[in-house]
Amino acid sequence: MHKKIHVKTKNKICAAVLVFVLAGSLTAGACAVPNVYAKTEAEKKRDAYKKKLKAKNSDIANIKDSQSDVKDSITAAAAKMKTLLSKQEQLKSDIKDKQNEVEQANKKLEEAKEEEQNQYDAMKLRIQYLYENSTDNSIWSAILESNGLSDMLNRIEYATDLYKSDRELMTSYQNAVKKVEDWTMQLADEMDSLLALQDKYQTQQGELKTLMAKLEQQKDAYAQQLAEAQKQAQDYKKTISKQEAIIRAQEAAAARANANTYDGGGTGASGGIASDSYLKDPDCNPSQTTNVGGADIVAYAQQFVGNPYVWGGNSLTNGVDCSGFVHQVYAHFGISTPRYSQAFKSVGQPVSYQNIQAGDVVVYPGHVAIYIGNGNIVEAQSTRAGITNSRPVNCHTITAIRRLV
Repeated sequence: MHKKIHVKTKNKICAAVLVFVLAGSLTAGACAVPNVYAKTEAEKKRDAYKKKLKAKNSDIANIKDSQSDVKDSITAAAAKMKTLLSKQEQLKSDIKDKQNEVEQANKKLEEAKEEEQNQYDAMKLRIQYLYENSTDNSIWSAILESNGLSDMLNRIEYATDLYKSDRELMTSYQNAVKKVEDWTMQLADEMDSLLALQDKYQTQQGELKTLMAKLEQQKDAYAQQLAEAQKQAQDYKKTISKQEAIIRAQEAAAARANANTYDGGGTGASGGIASDSYLKDPDCNPSQTTNVGGADIVAYAQQFVGNPYVWGGNSLTNGVDCSGFVHQVYAHFGISTPRYSQAFKSVGQPVSYQNIQAGDVVVYPGHVAIYIGNGNIVEAQSTRAGITNSRPVNCHTITAIRRLV
C-alpha cells in the first residue's frame, strides 16, 4: 500500500515536471528542476552597470587603438615633412648655385658678343685696307708698286692669307658666342626645372600641413572621447561599488540572521529534505563538468577549520561568513559562485540527497555549506563556533544540493 502511494506520488511529480518542460521553463531531464533565485534590486542594478562598464571598456580600448593609429599617422606625416623640408633647403641651395651659374653665363655671353663685335670691326678695317683702292696704301697700290711678279704674288698671297685668317677668327668668335648662348639656354631650362620642383615641394608641404592639422584635430577629438569614456567608466565603477556595498550590507544582515539561527547545535534529528522533487530522485546524479575533483574542494576547505566567522567577511583566514566561505573556496579553483547563500540554489547542477558527493554545495534556509563525505559538512557555522567540519549534513532542512565541479 505504501509502495503504491509512493509510486503514485512520484508519477504526479513527473507529470508536473513534464508540464514545465513543455512550457519551456525547464531543461530536459529527470532532475532538471531549477531553483529560481530572484535577484535584489541592488544586484540587478550592479549587473546592469557591469554590462555597461564592459561595453564602455571596449569603447575605451577602441578609442585607444584609434589614438595609436592617429599618432602613427602623425609620426609618419612629420617624418615626411622633415624629409620635404630637407629637400627644400637643398633645393634653395641648388637654385642659388644655378642663379650664380646663370649670371656668370650671361656675363660671359656679353663678353663673347662684345669680343665678337670688336673682331668684326677690326676685320672690316683690314678688309677696307686690303680692298678699297681709294686708300693710298691699298692692296692695288701694293701690287702696282711691287718689284716684279714674284713680289706681287707674295703680296697677293699675304692679303689672301690675312683674309682667310680673319674669316677663321671671326667664325671661332661666332662659335664661341653660340656655345655661350646654348649654355645660357640650358641653364635657363635647368632653373625652370628647379623652380617647378620648388612649386611641387611647396604644394606637398601645404598638403602635409593640412593633413597634420586634420590628424591633430582627430587626436584632440579622441583625447576628449577617451576622457569622457573614462569618466563614464569611473561613474559606472562607483555605481557598481555602491550597489555591492548595498549587497554586502544585505548579505551581512542575512548572515547575522543566519548566525542567530545556526549558532551551533543541530544533531540531525531536526533536519530533513525539502519537497523539491530532485532531492529525492535517485536518478538525479549529474556527471562532473570540470577537471576539479570534489576531494580537492574538501581538502582545501578543511585547511580553514577553526578560523573565525565574520558577518560579511571575505577572508578564509581572518574571518568569513557562510556564503563567503563557499564562495572563496570555489574561487580558489577558478569557479565563479554567488556571494549570497540562497543564490547557490540556482548554480551548478541539481543533485539528489541519495547521490550527494564530497564537494557538493548544500543549501539550507539562510545558510550554505560544503559536503565533505561521511555524512558531514564543512561550513562557516556561526560567530561562536567559527569554521567547523563536525556537523551532519542533515543538521537542518536541506533546500538544495548543487554540484559545481
